Amino acid sequence: QSGITGAIPALNYRTTEELRTAIRFIRSKADGPFGINLIVNKSNFLYKEQLQIICEEKVDFIITSLGSPEETILAAHAAGVKVFCDVTDVRYAQKVESLGADAVIAVNKEAGGHAGNISYHELIPALQKAVKIPVISAGGVGDSASLQKMMSLGIAGVSVGTIFIASEES
Repeated sequence: QSGITGAIPALNYRTTEELRTAIRFIRSKADGPFGINLIVNKSNFLYKEQLQIICEEKVDFIITSLGSPEETILAAHAAGVKVFCDVTDVRYAQKVESLGADAVIAVNKEAGGHAGNISYHELIPALQKAVKIPVISAGGVGDSASLQKMMSLGIAGVSVGTIFIASEES
């Protein structure tokens, strides 16, 4: 199966009501699933309210980063929302799998933003051996050739962001 989906950072919205309005607007315009990137540590002082809104609005998936996703996984699964967790190493991937994550996103050193320090050449095979849930790769994809190269590794998909910086919407 193939396809595409999008995810937007919850912190793109200054208030939780702006987040709710945005989710409803996207749902009214989108024909398929979409997700919300959610920072799940104390640096995100809106985290609990954002999580509640995401669950109430039944967004299709959450991508967690920068903290323990345990509370997010419990709340999201109770609402029927999938949770994909950014990971940078095997230990953390195994931890989030044990907490019930639906997939891991292998943030490798080729990624922009909060990149890991392991190359996708090493990280992806290590994660595929270490966890039973799907592995999605983040980093190193900027064109069709790099997408195909990454997919040839047997991953479930890719998370792409940096290339969209050049878009009008960005």
